[in-house]
Amino acid sequence: MSRSGWGAALFGGARIDRALILALLAGGILGGALLWSHVSDRIERFETVLGVQVRTRAGALDMQMHTAIGHLEALRQRAEFFYAEYPAPDEVPDTSLLSTLLASNPDDTAGRLYSMDRLPPPYLVDQIGNIIALSSAAVAADPTLSRPDHAGWRQEAAMAVQMLPLMAVTQRVVPQARRLVYASLSGMVAVQPWVESSRDNMLSRVTTYAPFQRAAPAANPSGRPVWTLPDPDAGDAASAFVALPVSLQGRYAGALALEMPIAGLKETLGAVSRNDAMLLLVDADGGVITGNGAAGGASLPRHVRDVYPAGLPAEASGEIVIGRGLIQPQIVVVPLRNSPWQVVYIAPALSALLSILMDILISVAGFIASVLVVIFVSRRLMQRALAVRDAAAAAERQARADAERALADLRAAHDELDFLNREKTRFFSLISHDLRGPFNAMLGMTQELADHAPKMRAEDTADFARSVHEMARRVFDLLENLLQWSRVQMSGTPFAPGVFPMREVVGDAIRDVASAAQAKDIQILDASGDRWVLADRTMILAVLRNLLMNAVKFSHQGGVVHVTSRALGDRLELAVTDKGVGMEPAQLEQALRAGPKPSRPGTQGETGTGLGLTLVRDLVLRHGGELKLESMPGRGTIASFTVPLSTDLAETRRLMVRAAD
Repeated sequence: MSRSGWGAALFGGARIDRALILALLAGGILGGALLWSHVSDRIERFETVLGVQVRTRAGALDMQMHTAIGHLEALRQRAEFFYAEYPAPDEVPDTSLLSTLLASNPDDTAGRLYSMDRLPPPYLVDQIGNIIALSSAAVAADPTLSRPDHAGWRQEAAMAVQMLPLMAVTQRVVPQARRLVYASLSGMVAVQPWVESSRDNMLSRVTTYAPFQRAAPAANPSGRPVWTLPDPDAGDAASAFVALPVSLQGRYAGALALEMPIAGLKETLGAVSRNDAMLLLVDADGGVITGNGAAGGASLPRHVRDVYPAGLPAEASGEIVIGRGLIQPQIVVVPLRNSPWQVVYIAPALSALLSILMDILISVAGFIASVLVVIFVSRRLMQRALAVRDAAAAAERQARADAERALADLRAAHDELDFLNREKTRFFSLISHDLRGPFNAMLGMTQELADHAPKMRAEDTADFARSVHEMARRVFDLLENLLQWSRVQMSGTPFAPGVFPMREVVGDAIRDVASAAQAKDIQILDASGDRWVLADRTMILAVLRNLLMNAVKFSHQGGVVHVTSRALGDRLELAVTDKGVGMEPAQLEQALRAGPKPSRPGTQGETGTGLGLTLVRDLVLRHGGELKLESMPGRGTIASFTVPLSTDLAETRRLMVRAAD
């Protein structure tokens, strides 16, 4: 080859090498950009998921604290209502519990305590708490205590005695509650659960009781809930306290305090799944109250600055994300609304990037494996296509199986139609019975009025009119439930879900049954919280109204009905609890059975339609939930159901702003 030929080949090869190098560089830059874009997108999605998880944990903890404060507020209102009901000491009625307390020190002997160590029948120590009080001489000797005259002291003791059953209910329904205390400036302490006076040192340190001191007007002029933390060296065996001041007739009387174990707060906070991460509950100064790290990991820090020297931003009012997990620690801070604390998630630098890169490698490997599987399956399908006779035989077997399945479905449908026909016959027999009775009575009474009205006294005529009105109301209730149930069965009721706060619907339902509750002196306590749900408002109102009417119907005179809620994942569970007559197992099984059923009379002979629970069950099923009943004879009933929580955060915020305006 000549010199010019070698030169052309050399320069041509150089141009090819340069083009290849440029193509490789361009490909590398493009691949790196795509990879970085994918990594950034995965990091953003990781942060979103992490934020949701931390908000969920914080929400569960916040709801627990909200429930505790709500029940303390209800107890405080009950104490104030007692003084409004009995403003004069001589108006306070005598009760067996009050007599037992005063009889424990009848002469107000110095050095002897008032107590309810021996409860009168039918009270048991596992049902009610204890009241312990100093003598008048012991109170006078302590300059930090102040007791009114004997009549005023008896009035406050009667108020505390009346609060004991409500304190027992609160201690049972508030999650993770260890002890509930009412500490009085008059030298009296009400404790739930019950403890013998000689074994409890609460009375001796009532003036040094930290929640009592911090709730006093000097330290808490606004009267807001006060949170008190234990000694940081006590660990998970210690407890946190939330306290509310109690003012009676314009004077500071004492404080209500609820003890919540740190171990319970830690359990509610939940564990973390990553070996290098921590989920902490910290106070306003950044001190670590409790938290969870990976199993077998290092101990928790005493302060956030031990992990993140820069510390947390002051006065955070919303969720804060610090760092992206690349060169800084991954930190998510969510402040709690019902306490001055924050939930903090901390993961070291590079931990998120390493896990995301591992996910990308797994995704690439999965894609390659999927391609290989597709190639293998395609080859197998081509081979099976050649076996025509085998395919025909398989088709014949499949057709025979389909025919047998269709026959089985037809038999099942026949059985279901037969069952529905029997239920229809039973349904009409119940309805005809429930309609014939009131109508016969009304016909007889109206005939009596028509024949003898001029000769009857005015009060007898009014009594006849009230009886006719009550029977007409029963027939109307029966027809109303019947029509609503029929529309649900025929899908004639439109299902129109929307986002709304559950508290409003609970309030409307309580107002609807207020007259029935007042007639029996039954108190309905609302602790449903301020969760937003996605449901049909009209249907949920009908569900709550029927459940509350049942609770009032089967509660004793002067009873209490509770409405509570708790979050279960993406759903909210509502529960209506009463302490009424309850149900036997056979009655409970019949109440849960689908279709109409005979109605049981209430505690004062009230009658129902037999369709209430059936309607509730169908409306709850429309929301993808389930009606649950828990009952014991003589102990009461808990009726609960679930509805979807609102997951559209933007829509929820918009509705909350509009409601606030």
